Amino acid sequence: MPSCRWIVLAAAVWVWPALARADVDAWLGLPVVSVRLSLEGEPLADARRGALIETTPGAPLTTTGLRESISHLYSRGDLEDVQVHVVRSGVGVALTFDLVPVHPIVAVEFVGERGVTTGALRRLLQDRFGARPRRDRAGEMAGAVAQAMADEGYLRATVTPDTTVRHAPDRALVTFRIVSGPQVRISETRVDGLSGADADALRARLRVLNGAPYRRRDLDARLEAARADLAARGHYEARLSVEVEEADTGDHVRLVVHASDGPIVRLVWRGDAVPADRRDELVPVAREGSADEDLLEDATNRIQAYFRGLGYRDATAPHVREVHPGEVRVTFTVTRGRRYLVDRVELAGATAVAPETLRPLLRTAVGQPFSQLVLDGDLAQLQAAYRQQGFTAARLAASLDTGPEAPDGHVPVVVHVAVTESAQTLVRAVRVVGPQAVPTADVEAAFGVRAGQPYAPTIVMAGRAAVAELYANRGFGRATIEVQPVLATDQRQADLTLTIREGTQVLVDHLLVTGNRRTPVATILGAVSLRDGEPLGAAAIGESQRQLTALGIFRRARLTVLGREEDDRRDVLITVEEAPLTTIGYGGGVEVRTRVVRAASDPTVASERVEFAPRGSFEVGRSNFLGRNRSVNLYTSTSLYPQSSPVFANQAGVPASSNRFGFAEYRAIGQYRQPRAFGTGADLRLSGTLEQQIRSSFNFTRRGAGADLAWRVTTRVRASVGYQIQRTRVFNQNVVTSEQRTIDRIFPKVRLSSFVASVLRDSRDDQVAPSRGTYLSASGQVAVRALGSEVGLLKSYLTAQAFRAVPHTRAVVFAVSGRLGMATRTDGQGGGQDLPASERFYAGGDTTVRSFALDRLGVRHVPAQATDTIDSSGFPLGGNALVLVNGELRIPVVAGITMATFVDAGNVFATVSAIDAREIRSAVGLGIRYKSPVGPLRFDVGVKVPRRVGDSRAAWFLTFGEAF
Repeated sequence: MPSCRWIVLAAAVWVWPALARADVDAWLGLPVVSVRLSLEGEPLADARRGALIETTPGAPLTTTGLRESISHLYSRGDLEDVQVHVVRSGVGVALTFDLVPVHPIVAVEFVGERGVTTGALRRLLQDRFGARPRRDRAGEMAGAVAQAMADEGYLRATVTPDTTVRHAPDRALVTFRIVSGPQVRISETRVDGLSGADADALRARLRVLNGAPYRRRDLDARLEAARADLAARGHYEARLSVEVEEADTGDHVRLVVHASDGPIVRLVWRGDAVPADRRDELVPVAREGSADEDLLEDATNRIQAYFRGLGYRDATAPHVREVHPGEVRVTFTVTRGRRYLVDRVELAGATAVAPETLRPLLRTAVGQPFSQLVLDGDLAQLQAAYRQQGFTAARLAASLDTGPEAPDGHVPVVVHVAVTESAQTLVRAVRVVGPQAVPTADVEAAFGVRAGQPYAPTIVMAGRAAVAELYANRGFGRATIEVQPVLATDQRQADLTLTIREGTQVLVDHLLVTGNRRTPVATILGAVSLRDGEPLGAAAIGESQRQLTALGIFRRARLTVLGREEDDRRDVLITVEEAPLTTIGYGGGVEVRTRVVRAASDPTVASERVEFAPRGSFEVGRSNFLGRNRSVNLYTSTSLYPQSSPVFANQAGVPASSNRFGFAEYRAIGQYRQPRAFGTGADLRLSGTLEQQIRSSFNFTRRGAGADLAWRVTTRVRASVGYQIQRTRVFNQNVVTSEQRTIDRIFPKVRLSSFVASVLRDSRDDQVAPSRGTYLSASGQVAVRALGSEVGLLKSYLTAQAFRAVPHTRAVVFAVSGRLGMATRTDGQGGGQDLPASERFYAGGDTTVRSFALDRLGVRHVPAQATDTIDSSGFPLGGNALVLVNGELRIPVVAGITMATFVDAGNVFATVSAIDAREIRSAVGLGIRYKSPVGPLRFDVGVKVPRRVGDSRAAWFLTFGEAF
């Protein structure tokens, strides 16, 4: 009868000691006849797990093979145990790997009396242990529940977990049986450090009155609030703590409150004034809760550096710390002295490097306050520039000349910068020693330093780092790179020797995936750059992490390299936590805007009217659709307008005098998205749209469908191409009939079949409220009659935006935007070059020129001309060309509040050839932004400059989001 033995291994399988060594010694070296997998005793067919077994049939049995097999299986993190069953079979052995899966806790119940709500306990366990903790953590979870009970005063509560295991699927249910015991109350409270009314007031504030329940967490929070209150009143060194003495009976505690309010710290300012809004920053005693001598010495240095940065070169701010009964008085005596301004900067000795190259590096500029700290930084910058050009021994020094005091009180300073250039050192030769696995040409290309280039240590070190990165990306994480420069006697030439010790290349042994329940392993592996048997590169790990995150279907995704540092093959564990499949979002708000309507007194004349419209939106999405990283989404929004509004004019069933609200605007967009469609790097998106929108001259409804492919060219550049077909119906037209475009009479309904394309580059630091970076985009549309379009057209739109922090300011941002739209007809149908009304450009409103109501910006002549884009009544006609330029200064005021000043300019033109700089209209204005939890709330007022006859003076807007 064949013999058999069981070998049971724990988590640290790779440290395989002599555990069961005696059991397997007799079989080591025998051939493996067969290898099987079982799951809790039942046969298991799992190709992914089978590929992790190193003890393959036909190979001899080794402890290394067993250890590595168990290590691979266990590393996935979805097994509680791995047992190896070894059976003698003929001349060899048969192996069975029996797997015990993790049984995650999917449900918890609480039985017994407790002083904490079930909902609070469930949130506590989920926050601390996650949505699906392992069942072996039930004991820790019971401890957390007991601690929550203790925080509510049940100090002797006991919590016992009772685990029930279920299969198919594997899961566990835990019942926590709670015996709360008595709730502890406060029997006595003593306050040390205070007496009388002060002690009673502190007891009342901390709510530690006799008989009150003892709740530790609440008491800690009240202690912290009391400390903060004392600090706000100047007691920065106040100390409060509580000592708890538990009675033997377990039903009450005695508290000892140790209180020391400490002295009041008073800051006294003498001499020259320090701006009030900078004092807390310069002397942070309130923030640090201390007034010790080290902090005050730092404060003196900060004050002096602040004024010296403003040009007060000799500023001093000594302090005196005086201790009085109940008070510490700190007096700063500020003496700014005379202010020094740069009158002239002279460069001498710069011959090899042109002064025109060096001057832009100087922050010490004419008219600026003189600062020795800034000048020292400038000298370092200039010296670095020389070293970049190979002048490694170049030296720079500065001297100052001061002139007589100017009438306004400042002292002019002439800065003399003397340059000693020395000899320029050039690279004579670069020699690479050591590489074998990585081609020498690749090393030289990464190093980047060539013969004939200037020798600069910083460039050489950067090249060395690039070579190290090259090796790390090819799996040589332990490679060492040394650069040895040898300078010629005259210091004019340098020979560089690049010595490389490659070490061992580390390859990916196995990619292990765990945590996925709905997402197929193939989808996850398809998103990462690593592959079994390929180099374990640092860049590939980082890119794989980014690509997994970019899928958008995981709440968390993490890559962990397993194994020992000396191993040349390492497993990579990919751990994912899937995000919820279904997401629901909704929102509401109001819109207040100025609309162009027919005047009540004269229906032939346009007037402006402020209208209030409640808005609402609802969105539902399904991610990881069918487990393939596809997603579907439906977004809907609507606006309500009073039925007496002109937007409902001539609509059947809507009485003109009704005060009810109706759905004047709505939008529904359905989308299907599939990343990496057709095996490419492009994302496929299919969409359908149904909407009704209000413009100033008309309303329109639109039905459309489209498909596009989008590529991420680089981390900042994206491109897309697509096709769309849509049908638009225009109604409620307000334009004077005699001035109406011919195409609008021919095509009140129009079908467009178009190809669309776009490319954009976005380097903004924040898409909602950027403070630096640029945004560039170009889009184009071609409608072709051969594809079913009733009108042929060509349309393009260009956008360029830049955001910069204003130098020497506190977070002031300068934002500028330019937009250009151009379009023309490409067929010979009625209407000449005119586009359908729904496709023409319009301007005026909160995102264009902010002194004009929505769509009210355009060209208008008396009498009317063919190139007008505003009719004789004042209603917009739209045009085939659009020019817009916006500039804005965004100035922080207080936390969450920003002021803005802006200048807008632009206009809408009938055709591209009709663009006329003389017709550009402009606006200046002020605005305020509030950083609300849902985005920037913006209020802008724009004034027309200059104002023309018949124009309103200004327009105002209240909306969400920046203008651009």
